[in-house]
Amino acid sequence: MLIKEDRATTYAQLLLKYFIAQGISSGHHCAITSRDEDPEEMLKTLMWLSTSDKDEDDDSDKTKNARTDAESDRMKIAWRYSHLKRFETGVKAKPASPVPQQQPADQSQKSADEPKPYCSQFDLTKRVPPAVLEQANTEIMQWNMVADGDEEDQDDYERLINKVRKVVLEGNFSSAVPVAPGTPRNALRVAIHSLASPSWQSKSPYDMYKFFHALRGLLRFSFGTAVVTVPAYLYDEVPNVMKRIEHMVDAVIEIESFAGDPVHNEAAYTQNYHGFFHVHKLPVLNSLLPPSTKLSVLSAGGSNDLGFKLRRKRFAIETFHLPPEGGVVTRRTEPPASAAAAATTPLDEKKKESKGLSSLANRGPKKIGCGSTPGKVDPLEF
Repeated sequence: MLIKEDRATTYAQLLLKYFIAQGISSGHHCAITSRDEDPEEMLKTLMWLSTSDKDEDDDSDKTKNARTDAESDRMKIAWRYSHLKRFETGVKAKPASPVPQQQPADQSQKSADEPKPYCSQFDLTKRVPPAVLEQANTEIMQWNMVADGDEEDQDDYERLINKVRKVVLEGNFSSAVPVAPGTPRNALRVAIHSLASPSWQSKSPYDMYKFFHALRGLLRFSFGTAVVTVPAYLYDEVPNVMKRIEHMVDAVIEIESFAGDPVHNEAAYTQNYHGFFHVHKLPVLNSLLPPSTKLSVLSAGGSNDLGFKLRRKRFAIETFHLPPEGGVVTRRTEPPASAAAAATTPLDEKKKESKGLSSLANRGPKKIGCGSTPGKVDPLEF
């Protein structure tokens, strides 16, 4: 999956950390590499699981009070909808913490047989414990500039695909290589941060395309997946660079934040959202894309797009909705001109209409028509 980075923010790196943290929580093998950041520091600053209901509720006091009032107050107008479930945007299920604890033998055996949660909920204010990080199956693909030769002749993309291929083969993640019966297999997660940045060197401009083509073919026959972040804003003036890369990956998402954008800075919806979440391409493996997915909200097929908001403890992706006209915090002291005109129009119209009919009825038949006004010298003067 390809994540297009934003120019002024690090939301793409936050999504990459979510990908790594979920792999550590699920017990997967995680391979990390970066040219611009220290992978070890990225591992130390990973978020961790939320363990209580207090970790989820990160809204302000005003939002909490409004939610409490809404729940306590019964619906009076649309009473038929009072029994329906309220709309929720977050995952409320609590996964079990992978931190080892002392349990009875029967209970520990039962918990070991149960599958680990596929999708966990994390708290951005918490960090992964050092004990969990030491026991996790993580691997950092290091870069040695001195041992690899001259910088002019090196190709970072070729070296990276060789490192990924080595991890896949040595870790028994390849489905094309047979293994002995009963050999346990694990899932592989490859996280590549800020690929194709100025820190990456290559011999030719086509080395980047060769890397994506080779990576896709390697992971297609392996028990692994990869998430790659690319600073797409660096290639806005270069035609068809990102389009070619998008054709060589399985899924493409883009983070478009409102920070530093004069078009969105003064908009009212910036109070509720921090940016747009675009889904340009969905993963389709050996099958056709169904119309229900192609025309869904994820592909922006309708009028609803996706927006994201970064709270103190979570990163939420929701359906984007425009706020009410005038805003919810704006207090109007005077009615609008259109409303005032609409409020006084019926009475004035009735008075004018009745006055006009009475004056028309009092006129004689000679005064009605398109003739000249009495007392005028010129007959053509009205």
